[in-house]
Amino acid sequence: MRLPGIAVVVAGMLGGSARAASEAELRARVEGLLGAYRAVTVAEWRALGPEASVVLEPVARDPAALPTRRARALAALGVVQPAAAGPTIRELATDGTAPVVLRSAAVDAASSVLGPRAQDLLVPLLRDPEAAIRLRSARGLAASGASGCRAVSAAARTLPSSDPVARTAASCEGQLRANPPEK
Repeated sequence: MRLPGIAVVVAGMLGGSARAASEAELRARVEGLLGAYRAVTVAEWRALGPEASVVLEPVARDPAALPTRRARALAALGVVQPAAAGPTIRELATDGTAPVVLRSAAVDAASSVLGPRAQDLLVPLLRDPEAAIRLRSARGLAASGASGCRAVSAAARTLPSSDPVARTAASCEGQLRANPPEK
């Protein structure tokens, strides 16, 4: 009659091992995709599930990791766990000391992760000292609709025509004509 008790203990031990193995497997899959030499699809990241965020967020925040690896981890975090990515995106997009590739990834992910609240993050970045950040912010705002285009156009009025914000504002003109502000 001791056999059923032993079976329960063994099953519990195996269940714990299976969980540890699945965590190790998840980590290995995330690391494999982070190190891939090809583009990784959104579907591939989604297939990992929200549990992947426990591996991705520390990589995105690790100043010792390669900036491109951090950028990929941040973009993936926005796919698998948008709620967890929001604060990290806000922090990295506005950190003037962070590598441009990482800040760019944060700006690119802002609209899909933050939704309408992305405008609060992106508008001030139209005046960022880094041209790549201004360009990505302007593009994100322009893609968000008429209100984003109005913000880009307003910022462009004080910038030279060669500035990325001004160039993006020029492409917004048609959108603003099609959607004039209501009076």
